[in-house]
Amino acid sequence: MTSTDDRIATEGGLTQDGLFERVAHLQNAMHRLGADVIRLQTQLTELAAAPEPQPEQDAAQATPFIFNMSREAYKGELADLVTWVNEFIVPVYADSGDGAGRAAWCPVWWEHHEAVGRLHALRLAYQELCDTRVSGPSGPAVWHREHLDPVLQRLCSPEGPFAACSATTGHRRS
Repeated sequence: MTSTDDRIATEGGLTQDGLFERVAHLQNAMHRLGADVIRLQTQLTELAAAPEPQPEQDAAQATPFIFNMSREAYKGELADLVTWVNEFIVPVYADSGDGAGRAAWCPVWWEHHEAVGRLHALRLAYQELCDTRVSGPSGPAVWHREHLDPVLQRLCSPEGPFAACSATTGHRRS
């Protein structure tokens, strides 16, 4: 009776050199697997030692209200707000006044602190409510009714921050 190794060596035509190659190949594979095990153990140890992530530390962390920001953060947020308002709100929703007691949109609205605060709050609500994956299909309608309309009415009301401004003569502090 012959052993399995003898049959492999004789039936497959493997020579002693072929067996040495096969053993060397298997040893290399075992070393690679051993290195993978060590790497995975290290990663597991690092994960176990890491503090639990807090739910609010996500990339989707809420933006603070603009008046609660540091000076540098305020500048960046105001620049983003100016872009959003001038490229979205003004062309789509703001007009130059309707002559029926409604004030015109101020061309330098960012110089009115009340406008900055209200428009920033409007933008935060827009980010939340106009993502229908989060707010559902009625989110944009809620944003229009509950946020956009009251903000525009206040800013352009005869008592609002734009009351002294004019579409023709521009910005005037009240």
